[in-house]
Amino acid sequence: MTDSLRTKCELFERNRLAISKKFIFEKDLMNIAAGLVFTGADKEADIDKLIECRSILKKHTGIFSEYRENVKLALLSEMALTGDPEQYIEDVKDVYNKLHKGHFRDNSYMVLAAMLLCDFGRQNDADAIIEKHNEILQRMNKLHPVLTDSADISYVIILALSDRSADTIIEDMTTCLDYLKKELKIKISSDSIQGLSEILALTDGDIREKCDSVMKIYDTLKENKAEIDGSAFSALAMLIGISEPPEVIAGEIKEADKFLKSCKLFKDKESENKGKRLMFAELLVASSYGTGSPMINNAFVNTALSVIKAQQIAAMISVFANVLCGILGAVADKKSSETSDDESEQSESSEFEA
Repeated sequence: MTDSLRTKCELFERNRLAISKKFIFEKDLMNIAAGLVFTGADKEADIDKLIECRSILKKHTGIFSEYRENVKLALLSEMALTGDPEQYIEDVKDVYNKLHKGHFRDNSYMVLAAMLLCDFGRQNDADAIIEKHNEILQRMNKLHPVLTDSADISYVIILALSDRSADTIIEDMTTCLDYLKKELKIKISSDSIQGLSEILALTDGDIREKCDSVMKIYDTLKENKAEIDGSAFSALAMLIGISEPPEVIAGEIKEADKFLKSCKLFKDKESENKGKRLMFAELLVASSYGTGSPMINNAFVNTALSVIKAQQIAAMISVFANVLCGILGAVADKKSSETSDDESEQSESSEFEA
């Protein structure tokens, strides 16, 4: 295990323990999610701030509000990390109301989508983003009505935030699904592959090459007897930017998984939680490297994403937000630095010629 990964793992365990001791009535998975939110931001969990934010949330929302159920701890964690939690929750509410327009039932995925949009500071142009979001979701539903459901809302809001056109996004997603299912004949659920396709469609680059990068890591993990499906498969997309060989990446995931197992995070049957634990291990590895790939180098460098489908772990979307923000941010900084170096060299060359 690298020093960086060990640091991430140890920070996560401190955060999870601190939060679970105070929020004892929350589901274990929600405490894990909140712990990873702070870990993704490289912060120690601020319990006093979380308690303060809980009071603010109560003041601004109703007793049975969606803001107070499945996504509560994720929302509190994001509020605690912002400079103005009261303004943050007001912005989230405003965006949520726009997303929710025309729908009869509340939806926690809409809350998460509103959070993401506000995290990027895009609440002022929410109308245009939501219009693009609705177009992409409608086209997905037309192409794959069985696979597309409300859980895709939080994926699609990220795609709508990107500078990629709806046509390009849909084309990449369709190519990814067909390539993995029909050409490579991978025995993974179509729902999991759609989740992967939504992540890979976020960035520029040849979609088949990105799929191949994922499959190299997947095959290596399978050789190590890892059971991969669901969110654990979709989360592999987070790892394609790491320059290390698949064997090294798989080894790091195995070490992180071993660490998480020692923490005894889940009280349910071990067999039912291997996939969840593996997904968290993949997240910690992606976060520990904090580097991107040439595939993740477009102007959309402040994005985030969710690879979580199950309602019970909807709060985990915020974790992916922090992880990928760090990865893409690192790429942006690197690209900016390289551009500056090139400009400097050109300037020096011009001065020399003069």
